[in-house]
Amino acid sequence: MESIIHIDGLKRHYMMGDTLVAALDDVKLDVNPGDFLMIVGSSGSGKSTLMHLLGLLDVPTAGIMEIRGQSMTGSSEAKLSWMRNKHIGFVFQQFNLLNDLNVIENIALPLVYRGVPRKIRHERAKELAVKLGLGKRFRHHPKELSGGQLQRIAIARALIGNPDIILADEPTGNLDSATSREIMQILYDLNDQGHTIIMVTHDPKLADMGTRKVTLLDGHIVEDVPGKRKKPEKTVEEEGANDGQRHGVGVSDLVRIGINEGLLAHQMRTFLTMLGIIIGISSVIAMSSFSLGSKQKQADQIRALGANLVKIVDKQFENERLVETRVAGSLGLSRADLNSLRGGIPDIEKAACVREIKLNVVHSLGGLSPRVLGVQGDYLEVNNLSLAEGRFFDGKDWAGSSRTAIIGSAIAKQIRTLKADRNDTSPLLGDTLLLGGNPYVIVGILKEKAMDLDELEATSVSDPNRDLLIPLETLLTRTAHLDLRSEVDEIHLQLKNEDSLTRAGKSIRSILDVTHSGVMDYDMVIPMDLLKQKQQSQHLLDILTICISSISIVVGGIGIMNIMLASVTERIREIGIRRAIGATKMDIMRQFLMESMTISITGGLFGVVLAGIVVICVCQFIGLPVVFSLPLLCIALVASTLTGLVFGIYPAYQAANKNPVDALRSE
Repeated sequence: MESIIHIDGLKRHYMMGDTLVAALDDVKLDVNPGDFLMIVGSSGSGKSTLMHLLGLLDVPTAGIMEIRGQSMTGSSEAKLSWMRNKHIGFVFQQFNLLNDLNVIENIALPLVYRGVPRKIRHERAKELAVKLGLGKRFRHHPKELSGGQLQRIAIARALIGNPDIILADEPTGNLDSATSREIMQILYDLNDQGHTIIMVTHDPKLADMGTRKVTLLDGHIVEDVPGKRKKPEKTVEEEGANDGQRHGVGVSDLVRIGINEGLLAHQMRTFLTMLGIIIGISSVIAMSSFSLGSKQKQADQIRALGANLVKIVDKQFENERLVETRVAGSLGLSRADLNSLRGGIPDIEKAACVREIKLNVVHSLGGLSPRVLGVQGDYLEVNNLSLAEGRFFDGKDWAGSSRTAIIGSAIAKQIRTLKADRNDTSPLLGDTLLLGGNPYVIVGILKEKAMDLDELEATSVSDPNRDLLIPLETLLTRTAHLDLRSEVDEIHLQLKNEDSLTRAGKSIRSILDVTHSGVMDYDMVIPMDLLKQKQQSQHLLDILTICISSISIVVGGIGIMNIMLASVTERIREIGIRRAIGATKMDIMRQFLMESMTISITGGLFGVVLAGIVVICVCQFIGLPVVFSLPLLCIALVASTLTGLVFGIYPAYQAANKNPVDALRSE
């Protein structure tokens, strides 16, 4: 009969300090299908080394080792792991179960590394558990079970993949005599079913109870004799151990491992580790949202004033400079300029001109401090203003230079407060104000306009709620002013839409170059452009915020690396167990990477939630619109994921490169 395991000239040497230790030297052995091979020998004889080599956990120094006709010497780590998972089942003296998994999960663990779906592998595990007397212990964990029950779980785990070979390393060493007999009977029954069993034992009563007894001494086989047990008539065929092509650990299993081992194993420690990620992600999102909210509020304010508004502002030169401009042929801004612009630019929809004058304004009940403006044209429409009470100036007011006034809502409130202090309930319309000692009648009150001048400081926008309007003709004819001063301070042009701003701007300059004889004694101001300039200046603050937050994320990543390295150190034995049942280095690496990524992704999600709460609360408190950038949220989550990936690579590499034999020996 062709041997299932063939060994010839097998050596395993290693250095202990400066001394060469020959753990195995020139070993020759053939194991046939159906054998129940008992390996005996004193301590240090090489039994454990031989078992590790047979289980493909260790690599020989020299010699030939074949399993099912396939050479194992020189094979890749992945092939050795696959052969171990497919052909070999381990039963350890120390049981080597994972305490965080229940009975079914421990039994089904080898199938995880074959990519067998969870439902199927759990069904198989339950069938085996019932056969081995564990039918009422499905959800129990190892710490809740007796030694005999633990060894039954270990045997069931060894059988779940229907392997050709079962390696039992003193399976009764930690059990009482009655339980030992039960475990041995299970092994005998498995041998009767055709499984090939190789067992290490120190018990002389058991040594002769196999089909063969192999004795080791100083790394050599000194005896290979038949035992008292007869070989079974049938053997387990190779095909029975094959579930098809190996797929490795599924994504769902990796996620489950990541949650159970990465998040739930040490919850407080994990949360503290995530804090760096949480703070970094939440600060990036929160600060960016505040910036976006501020920009939106500014844009809304500007659009409320007129996004398609163009202002032509007189530079208000003085003294010699003013004289020079007049000599050069420019009379400054004037109503004639307004007429020329309206006639030459079809994109202009509304137009107005404004002149400010410094006058003392007094009500009969007290002094006021408004900004006094002489206006003409479509002033209200151009500036998106409206009346709350009364009327706007009409043709008679313009033609007759009437002493009429329209006040802003803030001025109206100030006067009403003065009236209330004196129990005066008379209406404001019709009241008289003294402007420079001359009486003006209030004919209208502007509707209050929501403004945040702090947000609009870069745009030079003033508060219309504190304005006092009079007809421009009245200002020009009834007030004193310098002879050379421009007729108006500003011309306001409302275009049909924002898209025509660039085209209209060129036309405005062309017309004013002609009317002002080429003298640039004016500025053209587009509030949206000024807003963009201010928002660009905020860009530096945004970059600074991202840099600081990135440092926080990196610190969080270092914390993840630290905790994962500690986790690797704590779980060396677990790594050895997983490798023993068929996990490859890549499986272990993917597992620990998933754990670190689970921590970072969860931290990122917490950071997003925290940022959302902070942004909503703070924005409501300071009056900013709540703005979240979906791309930024996605970038933040990707950043947290990459943090877990990058900072998890080194710990995962360390875990994957643990020697399986040394890992199993660790406490």
